[in-house]
Amino acid sequence: MPTPRELAVADLRRSIDVLPERTRKAMLVGISNNTVITGAFVGGEGVCPMMAAHRAGGRTSCVSFPEAWDRFTGVHGRGICRPATQYEVALLRAEIEASLEPQPPSDLAEAIAEHTAMVEGRRRRDRHVAAEPVDFQETIHEHEAARRRRRFAGTPIDLGGAIEEYKFDADVEPDFDFDAAEDDIYAR
Repeated sequence: MPTPRELAVADLRRSIDVLPERTRKAMLVGISNNTVITGAFVGGEGVCPMMAAHRAGGRTSCVSFPEAWDRFTGVHGRGICRPATQYEVALLRAEIEASLEPQPPSDLAEAIAEHTAMVEGRRRRDRHVAAEPVDFQETIHEHEAARRRRRFAGTPIDLGGAIEEYKFDADVEPDFDFDAAEDDIYAR
């Protein structure tokens, strides 16, 4: 079981990992050029690592880092502002430098890359196979007709609108007898 100190270091590392890379680099510069304190953003003797990064050009807003830093140094919630020890600054520097090192791809990253390549290959293949554009107009018309049938199931329907729609959509001969067709439909 991890000790409270190990948990605090792990929490500090997680809060460092979520910082943008430019902020982590600026924090390295800032903690080299300033006296590092803990328990406050700015004190008479120095600045916290986040403020040091801000002054070195790594401006970002991150709530988790100052809290993790204060928990790591043991002053969180105690109202204490003090200079950070050499050990605390050295560990902070080591964690920031470790977070900036390139990480080998994980199994999850490899699985995501493989899936992405597979999906893109399928899309390319489908575009190649379906060289002609697909016309969905007939499918859309069938879907709308089925929707109308479901909506009006069991109720008397005025087919006048449907016949007018058919006249508009269909290529019919001009001498077609729509009245006879309507009578035939009502007879069914």
